[in-house]
Amino acid sequence: MHSFTSWLLVLGCALHLHIVSALVPSANLSSVLSSLHLNLSPATEIFDPNETQRWTTHDAPTYVVGVRPATEVDVQNLVVFAALHRIPFLATGGAHGFTTSYGALHNGILLDLSQFRTVSVDADANTMTIGAGVRFGDVYEPLYNAGKEITTGTSSCVGMLGATLGGGVGRYNGIHGMILDALISVRLITAAGEVVTASTMENSDLFWAVRGAGFNYGIVIEATYRVTDLTSQLVANADFNFPLNASTAIMSYLKSLETEMPEKLSLIALVSYVAEYGGLTFTLNAAYPGPKEELVQLLNPLLDKIAPLRQNISVVPWKDLTYAGFFAAEPSMAACVKGLYRNVYGGSVQSYNISSFDSFFHDMQGFYSKYPDAQSSVFFIEQFSRNKTMSFSAGSTAYPYRDITAHLLWNFGYPAGSLEDTVNEFAVSARASLQASSGFSPQQIYVNYGHGDESPDVLYGAHKLPKLRSLKQLWDPENVFRFNHPLV
Repeated sequence: MHSFTSWLLVLGCALHLHIVSALVPSANLSSVLSSLHLNLSPATEIFDPNETQRWTTHDAPTYVVGVRPATEVDVQNLVVFAALHRIPFLATGGAHGFTTSYGALHNGILLDLSQFRTVSVDADANTMTIGAGVRFGDVYEPLYNAGKEITTGTSSCVGMLGATLGGGVGRYNGIHGMILDALISVRLITAAGEVVTASTMENSDLFWAVRGAGFNYGIVIEATYRVTDLTSQLVANADFNFPLNASTAIMSYLKSLETEMPEKLSLIALVSYVAEYGGLTFTLNAAYPGPKEELVQLLNPLLDKIAPLRQNISVVPWKDLTYAGFFAAEPSMAACVKGLYRNVYGGSVQSYNISSFDSFFHDMQGFYSKYPDAQSSVFFIEQFSRNKTMSFSAGSTAYPYRDITAHLLWNFGYPAGSLEDTVNEFAVSARASLQASSGFSPQQIYVNYGHGDESPDVLYGAHKLPKLRSLKQLWDPENVFRFNHPLV
């Protein structure tokens, strides 16, 4: 590996030098970058990229220098410089992505956009404008204080723009549609270093592509969304623990809601290992913006069949919903802890095959028993009403899969360097088994939940790819933006 200094000199001179590896302090990096005449603003920070952590270290990109640009012009200059010298780079907001395609980036530049962490709500215009570094947790308070809401993801630490560009699933999908359905416009820095605005009125084809495959076309530095009045200031939240033998009852309940899911109801089932309960345990989270009595009534078909091991039903302000879910576990859950080794796979269903899921849950119990080092692994089923999502024209955005009933997510945790082949074999088999009976043929996977081994057809839809690739050739012919589920 080249040293920081030697590598940066290679950039500046465009020469291929071979110099002995050694770390150089960040202070020296600043002077070296300054000598490259990039005209970076004084507030821009040059740092050792090892000082920051991604959400997962599995198949992580490697960097030799990190930069926290302070202005839009800084980002433009860095993109032009990197593209000119064919230096790989990745821009990060929440740094929560997990696709294995990141692992193809070696010895590059990390563009940390955390200085663009601004949120502006215009209550009169029903809009919100955010910077590239904003996480979901940053928007709850400003929106709530303005009496507004928007669909958000189910974890506060995920970058909002990254989630938006792939689609954006969350508890309010049934009320507002996907997050990208609220997008009004974006300011995007292209591979040529130009800043363009994309909306339905300006660069409309690019705006179409950004909504579903946006990370392939540039760096979205700012985005404006449509927001709405709060459906309800207070949201009913319910959490239940169930034993393994509740699997058939839980899946039957979820299946009963496949086609007639109430728009305000959201359900997330978590499968995890809980020693206190003897191994595999279900945690069911339900949220409903309305009276808790109405939520309980919707849950009674399940609760009448099987008693929970533990339960909590509460009413919380909309701004606190994410923190209340799963027995208020997020502050202590691994969901927002960075630097862990996580291997993630995704899937989806149109219709549940209950016996397939029952079989999988028993296989998962066996997996926990056989591999104690992987007992931090979890599995999610996210089911939100798709009625509002499907009310938007299928051709209005690049996002291809508005008919998904539920999203599946495997998050395998185990020590780095151990169990890799075992976990991958188990995950691929489980995904294939559940997808085979999912009602989807060919396979459909939400791109933000993609593992990285899927073909572009699976992630972006074969019917969308020709236009996406044509626009890719127009806006990024050198494939500069190629490390997040690349189109080509």
